Amino acid sequence: MKKADVQIGGTYVAKVSGNLVTVRVDRESPYGGWDAVNLSTGRSVRIRSAARLRGRAGDTRRTAALGD
Repeated sequence: MKKADVQIGGTYVAKVSGNLVTVRVDRESPYGGWDAVNLSTGRSVRIRSAARLRGRAGDTRRTAALGD
């Protein structure tokens, strides 16, 4: 994804600790990237670049391409 495509409050599939999980982007981080919440664990995560985001959660075209 590109930085311009990321929306605050949106849910995305992201790679966190080597696993693809659903995250909700809560706010932009003052250090760059975004502060988000892993929806499967409830833990906060920092997404440092848009490259970690694989696409919007629930987008069947994107998840079908990933094999999930």
